[in-house]
Amino acid sequence: MRVLLVCSFLLCVLCVSALAFSAALFITPVLPKAAPEPSRSYLGFDRNVYPGDAALPVLRKTFTFASYWLSPPPGEKLNTWKGKRKLLVSHGFGILVLYCGPDSSELKTETDAKEKGSQDANASAAAAREEGFAPGTIIFLDIEEGGRLSPAYHQYLGVWSEELKRAGFRAGVYCSGIPVKEEAAVTITTAEDIRNQATLQEIVICLAIRAIAATQRTDRALSVEVRSRRQLLRPW
Repeated sequence: MRVLLVCSFLLCVLCVSALAFSAALFITPVLPKAAPEPSRSYLGFDRNVYPGDAALPVLRKTFTFASYWLSPPPGEKLNTWKGKRKLLVSHGFGILVLYCGPDSSELKTETDAKEKGSQDANASAAAAREEGFAPGTIIFLDIEEGGRLSPAYHQYLGVWSEELKRAGFRAGVYCSGIPVKEEAAVTITTAEDIRNQATLQEIVICLAIRAIAATQRTDRALSVEVRSRRQLLRPW
């Protein structure tokens, strides 16, 4: 098994209420040992609803990259990001590609999980091609649940990873980094649970950490380390 945990626990609380972002994201690439350079952090935003074409020049003054949904985001019926990749690229944004994962209640049996994993992998790959993302792009499955996942969910992730690989893309998960108490002295995060599963193929893990923004609502901050800027964000 090779499950890559490419994240660090960094909690960032940003005053972004005027633009009503869902999250702020930080990307910190790990540079090759052959050419050591100081690490750099890249600030981005994660928002379920596309902010609008007119907002992009203003956003680019602060943010280096944006999340980009290939499916309707959690709680949404429509995907307002569809067809906006070229425009984001023209403004110089890097892109973190997301696909909405299922709720555990949808994966009642192992058969359900495998079928759903295959369907979602194929759907996300097709959407990525339609949007113009290159082969090898990491597609991050957004998992809203925290703590230990069910055995069926791990079956789903195994199929999701393998089918994406066959389709020419890389599998990732965008999940919680908050410890959930299971027993008196035992806690688990979703990222740890996924990393510990020997049945999974190579999966890139990003941690979503809950934070409170200036609006007093719940936002997410993300800190990610990547081996190469091209590996995760296209273009830079």
